[in-house]
Amino acid sequence: MVQNDNNITDGTFAVPRYHLDPTRPEYKAVKALFDKIEWRQKTPRQDFLQNRFNAFCTIIAAVRSDPENIFHTIQNKSHYDINKWPTPYRAVKDIMDMLINLGWIVRHGHRKRYRNYRYKALSASPLLRLNVETIKLSELYWEPPVVSIRRGDTDLDKAPLDVELMANPQWKAWIGKHLVPKMDALNDKLLDHEFVLFPFGKADYDVQPQYQRIYTNTSGFKEEPSLLHGRIYPRNFQLPNKKQGWRQMTLIDGQPTIEVDVHASSLTLLSNDYYLGFDLPDTQDLYQYGLLANLDRELVKLVTQLIINGVAYDRSGWPLSLKEEKAELIGDQKWADYVKPLIETYPSLTKLREHMGLHLMLTEAEVIIHAMNYLLDRGIGCLSLHDCLIVPNHNAQDAVEAFNDAYDRFHMQRPILHIG
Repeated sequence: MVQNDNNITDGTFAVPRYHLDPTRPEYKAVKALFDKIEWRQKTPRQDFLQNRFNAFCTIIAAVRSDPENIFHTIQNKSHYDINKWPTPYRAVKDIMDMLINLGWIVRHGHRKRYRNYRYKALSASPLLRLNVETIKLSELYWEPPVVSIRRGDTDLDKAPLDVELMANPQWKAWIGKHLVPKMDALNDKLLDHEFVLFPFGKADYDVQPQYQRIYTNTSGFKEEPSLLHGRIYPRNFQLPNKKQGWRQMTLIDGQPTIEVDVHASSLTLLSNDYYLGFDLPDTQDLYQYGLLANLDRELVKLVTQLIINGVAYDRSGWPLSLKEEKAELIGDQKWADYVKPLIETYPSLTKLREHMGLHLMLTEAEVIIHAMNYLLDRGIGCLSLHDCLIVPNHNAQDAVEAFNDAYDRFHMQRPILHIG
């Protein structure tokens, strides 16, 4: 949990897609507390009570798991319409109103733009005095929308939903006509193939991968949208961890798989930019070429990504957050020791347009979608992650051809590809 300058905590998010299994030992006590809430209807329907009980359980679990007993949840009907949360808007609103009226929760702090109101359970609240150690919820079935548009943030796949845009009748219709069909078509093709993933090293035979596409609207509030980013992300599954070898165990149509990915994708795409394009050096490693040869490769790659994504190359030192997160990697090396040889090697890094990183992600997403369709249209099952294709071992060359065809399609110089 993050503390801000006003000493107001972020709190824990009560996601409206969980329920408490009746077989859980804490169920009886939680249900007894819920039953103390009196409803206007003399005999509420069972689904009415169940939805509100689900909302109640989600909130009480969030409150009790937060170190400061602060939580927040979605209270915007359009948000529910777009995301199709399993617990309906009305149920969450009714529970929130009841908890506030009963004094079991109180408003906490001030609301910021694009941020939910925060609420806190005080020490005397029955939500905290309930005599149970933990409340372990189970997840209701839910899939995010196949296309969503977010407001820019560092974690683009977790940024706030642009509800005003997606609920606007004009743009809702435009999204449905121009963006959704492409993703529906891709997902339909994936249904023709069998996938076995190995989360935590254990085979999951029941997964049927589907993808969602996430855009970022960079145009601002209530303006005609400018949609960038546009990467595709797993919608109903998670690719297993690669470092522990679990992703490499993936099976497609019963066959072992291999990865084919674009080397230095951002640099490659930047070199093909209409305004900033340049000739890439003839080398197999763009991060270790010329003046970069004696520098730490991981740091060269990291600094390149930072600059492309908006960090000023002429700053005096490492970004504070990076210095903390990568302290062991950075050691006593200086920002300038990396930036100077990097921009001498690739001068276009000093001339980047606003949102350059998001522009390149949009192109990268178009490339990977084209490449996936190239394979799927030829009956070859595949998965992807940003600039990488996962295919059966014997289809590695097909994946190479898919990437080459995609780069040709967008009139770009073919990339350096790594297999395996």
